[in-house]
Amino acid sequence: MSDRRFERRRAANRTPRRRPPAYSSLSSSRPDRVAAWAFLLGVLLILLAATSSHADTGGAVPPQAAPGLAEAPQLGQRLLTTGASGSDVKTLQLILAAKGYGPLTASGIFDATTEQAVRHFQRDAGLGVDGVVGPQTRPVLLRLMPVLTATWYGPGLYGKRTACGERLGPGTLGVAHRSLPCGTPVTFYRAGRFVTVRVIDRGPFRRGVSWDLTRATALQLGLLATARLHSLH
Repeated sequence: MSDRRFERRRAANRTPRRRPPAYSSLSSSRPDRVAAWAFLLGVLLILLAATSSHADTGGAVPPQAAPGLAEAPQLGQRLLTTGASGSDVKTLQLILAAKGYGPLTASGIFDATTEQAVRHFQRDAGLGVDGVVGPQTRPVLLRLMPVLTATWYGPGLYGKRTACGERLGPGTLGVAHRSLPCGTPVTFYRAGRFVTVRVIDRGPFRRGVSWDLTRATALQLGLLATARLHSLH
């Protein structure tokens, strides 16, 4: 073999082989990587939003809107006069009875006895005496209900019995109080909503808080955290 041919062969052996670009394998999987990062970013945003909402309510999961709340008439949504019936009439009767206007039975029917009690109340309050509960009478009725602080409880205690012997569940309506006898009816008002429930438990055990509503009761009043509301018993 000639020297020239030998040199050519040796030079060919020294020529490095071309390798595929280092990024070629990455390029083929780039869409998958982008989708994975987008998914992780979405999960992170959801976790941050949940943490923020949790902090806003002091660590308690806020109740959702009570289903069917608008189906029952609330005191203040209509004029009440003889012949009317409904939960708003029952609330009216409970308020009047608690203040000594009666004797009244919380029947939910605006009968002659209820009209006489309304007239008596209107006379004492210096209102026009017509036996009708309307825009002039309702605000004065609310002033009969002291404003106190309330909170709510329930999750974590479902299935257990209250201090009054009732088994607590997600749909239990009631309120805890330190000293009122078990079974005492209490009427609450908040943001245009009334609800009357019984004392079923003992509490609350926080300074400055007078009532501890069950979660179902809080739902009906739209109470999301510790708040002040009208109450009467």
